[in-house]
Amino acid sequence: MTDIKSELLLRLSEREREMVDFLRRLIRIPTPNPPGDTNEAVALIEQFLSGRGIAHEIVAPNSKMPNLIAQFAGDRDGARLVMNGHVDVFPAGDPTKWTRDPWQATEENGYIYGRGACDMKSGTTALLFAFAELFAFRHHLRGSLALTIVSDEETFGPWGARYLVEHRKDVLGDCLLSAEPTSPYALRFGEKGRLWLQLRVRTPGAHGAYVHLSRNAVVVAAEVIASLRSLQDIRSPLNSPLAITLQRHAAAIDKAYGVGASKIISSATVNIGPIRGGVKINMIPSECEFAVDIRVPPGVPHLAIMDRLRSILAQFPEAEFSVLDQDEASTSPPDHPMIDALIKNSKQVSNIEPKPIIALGGCDARLWRYAGVPAFVYGPSPTGMGTVDEVVRIDEFMHIAKTHTLAAFDYLSG
Repeated sequence: MTDIKSELLLRLSEREREMVDFLRRLIRIPTPNPPGDTNEAVALIEQFLSGRGIAHEIVAPNSKMPNLIAQFAGDRDGARLVMNGHVDVFPAGDPTKWTRDPWQATEENGYIYGRGACDMKSGTTALLFAFAELFAFRHHLRGSLALTIVSDEETFGPWGARYLVEHRKDVLGDCLLSAEPTSPYALRFGEKGRLWLQLRVRTPGAHGAYVHLSRNAVVVAAEVIASLRSLQDIRSPLNSPLAITLQRHAAAIDKAYGVGASKIISSATVNIGPIRGGVKINMIPSECEFAVDIRVPPGVPHLAIMDRLRSILAQFPEAEFSVLDQDEASTSPPDHPMIDALIKNSKQVSNIEPKPIIALGGCDARLWRYAGVPAFVYGPSPTGMGTVDEVVRIDEFMHIAKTHTLAAFDYLSG
């Protein structure tokens, strides 16, 4: 390890308490999306950057959802690296179901609890401190480094990363780093696609005693839902390089996402969301609506899912569907130099060798991949993400901050 990298590690270690305190302050600012107001959180980050003499700007197409861009150049020409994080979080839901206040950022036994602890205020804090430390060593770097801290990730970014990618091409760069939750043992070079559908079943309806006059729309919907399970038979091509890579790293996938994740990562999955149907117990429902969340693996076009869906619905003339939203699967080269930099520096920091995998869910990194920019995600474990008692381990938080700092340094100094 070079003297400069050793100095970077030392500086981050000396700032551990500062980083923990900053993260707790950030968690204590509620930023649930919806409604998505992140002004106070972004102001805290502005204060941090201003205190270190780092120039930045605010881009706010929605006044309640500002985005922050900071950037600097090294002493020589080279690649442009972008670090991206977000400050909006899932709603906390019923606080009585949490064992600790979701907005108090309780620190206990090496953990920090609270909404956004792992998704992704710890990752955003890690990137923020990494950016600040690299700024101090900018004269040793080639190219340039940009930091984008965005709002509106939890609703897929129309006012956040999607807006920046479409309107501020300077944020694209040559490579993207994100610290969305993954697990220290897995780094993501891609993610499954998303296909959201609304299905509606209509029948004539009738009095509840006259079941001979009309089919029950809720019952038909249940039959449709049961038939949709066959979509899960659609898989990525079995002998593709991607499929082989994922098979080889099955243990890391299960460690990152829970036992069983490796069995579904290469197949389409189906989740039934809200269901509405029926008016009264003694009336045969004439309408039933339900939402479907389908995750599509790389190598499977959405058209293949839609063709199978139409084949299924041909058996149910009472049913129709519409597309609510969709994103195609996205991948970056698993042999990209940034993958090697992350693995090498993770091993140096904590003797952890993360395995390259893809994500079950989506994040802003996909927007860079759609634009042709390789994008990689490495963050803490997703413990409690999207549910109660969200938490981050402080040692994982520090590991991610150090690994990103050193990997970025290697990328910009090589």
